[in-house]
Amino acid sequence: MKTFQSRWIRYGSVALYILLSFLSFYCACYKLPVGLKYGINLVVFAWACAAFFVSPQFEHALFGLRFFILFFFPYLMFWLWSAGIWITEFQSWPYILRGSQNIIYMLTNILYVIGAVYLFDENATTYTLISMALANFAVFVQVGLRFGFPRLISEYITLLLTFADNTGGAVRQMELHDMVYGWGTYVVYYMIHRSFKGEKNIWKFIVSVFFFTLAMKRIAIPGAMAAVTFYWVMKWFVKRFGTRPLRGIITIITVVSIAGLFGYLMIIRSGLFIELAERYDVDLMSRDRLWTFYQDIYWLSPTYLGKGIRFIYNYGSTHMENIDIPIAVVHNVFLELYIETGFWCWIVWLFYELSFRVKRLLEMFDAEAALGMMAMNIYVFSTYLTDNTSFYFPINVTYRLVMMTWCYEILRYRQKKVVVPVYDD
Repeated sequence: MKTFQSRWIRYGSVALYILLSFLSFYCACYKLPVGLKYGINLVVFAWACAAFFVSPQFEHALFGLRFFILFFFPYLMFWLWSAGIWITEFQSWPYILRGSQNIIYMLTNILYVIGAVYLFDENATTYTLISMALANFAVFVQVGLRFGFPRLISEYITLLLTFADNTGGAVRQMELHDMVYGWGTYVVYYMIHRSFKGEKNIWKFIVSVFFFTLAMKRIAIPGAMAAVTFYWVMKWFVKRFGTRPLRGIITIITVVSIAGLFGYLMIIRSGLFIELAERYDVDLMSRDRLWTFYQDIYWLSPTYLGKGIRFIYNYGSTHMENIDIPIAVVHNVFLELYIETGFWCWIVWLFYELSFRVKRLLEMFDAEAALGMMAMNIYVFSTYLTDNTSFYFPINVTYRLVMMTWCYEILRYRQKKVVVPVYDD
C-alpha cells in the first residue's frame, strides 16, 4: 500500500474502506437501499483519483486502466449496439435511460474494483472479503436472534446433508441470492490460487465456504467444482507440455463453448429442454413458463439483431397483467442477452470473454493468469445457465477483483517490470 506512508493513515484507510465496502455488501443483503452501493463505488474511485494526484503511481494507474478497458468493453458494446436499435425504433428517452442504467451501474462496479486495487494492491481482496463477511454475518446474527441460533445452526446442517432438498424456515432467510454467487468466486479463488508471499489463506477459505454453503445455490456448487477441476487439470497440462499449445486450446474451447451454448438456446427454443425436464421430473421453478412467454419475441438466426439491453426488464415490467410470476427476468443470462443483443453481438460477447480476454492475460502476464481467468469464466458462466447474475453486484465485483490482484501479484513478485509473452519461449 504505497499510497499510504503513515502507519496510522494506513490503518485508518483500511478501516474506512472496509466500512464503505460493508455498506455496499449490506445493500446486496437487501438491508439498505440498492442505489447506495453505486454511490460508494464512485466514492472509492474518487478516493483513488485523489490519492493519485497527491502521490501518483503511474505504472499502477496504467495497470488499472488496462483492466478497466478489458472489463468494460462488453458493456460498452452492449450499449452502443442497443443505442443503434433504440434510435432506429424511435424509442422514448425514459426507455433509453432505463436501458442504459445497468450499463452505468456496471461502469461504477468496475471503477470500484480499479480504485480498490490502486489503493490497497493485492490486499484489496482480503479487505473486501472481510467486508462481505461482516455484512453476511450481520444478517446471520439478525436471523439467529429472530429464530434462535440452535434452530438456525440445526437447519444449516440439515441443508448441507440434504443438499438443499430440506430447507428450514430460519436458514431460508440466509438465502441471499446476490451474495452467494460472490462467495463462490472466493471459494474458487482460494482453491486455485497460491499467494506469492507465502500467506496461509485457510481462514479465508473457511469463511468463504461457510457463507457460500449457508445460502446453498445448487447450480453454483458444481460450477465451482468444475472451475477448480479445470484449473488443476490445465495446470498439469501446461507443466507437462508447456505453454505453446495453450492459445490453440483457448480457441478450441471458445468455439466449442459458443456452439454448445447456441445449441442450449436451440433446445430451449424448440421446447425440448422443457420436455426433458418434465420427463425426468426436474423442477424448473417456473423457468419453463418464463421461456415460453418470450418464445415469440426472438428467433435463432443471424438475421436476429436483438431488442436492446434491458429489454426484458422493460417488457416484463409493462406486461404483468394476469401473470402470477415475475416476468421481468428469465433466469438465464445467455437467453436474456441473446434476446436483447441479437445473434452477432451475442457471438462477439462470448468470443471476447472466452478467448480475447484470456489471451490478453496470457500475453500481459503468464499462463497462470490465463488459466485463472478461464476457471473464473467457467464458474461465472455456470451461474448464467439458470440465474440472472450478469448484473449482480457481488459476483461481478469479486471475480474481477481477485483476477486483478492475482495479476498484480504476478507482476510484482514474479516478473517485476517487463512482461514477456510466455508462449514465445
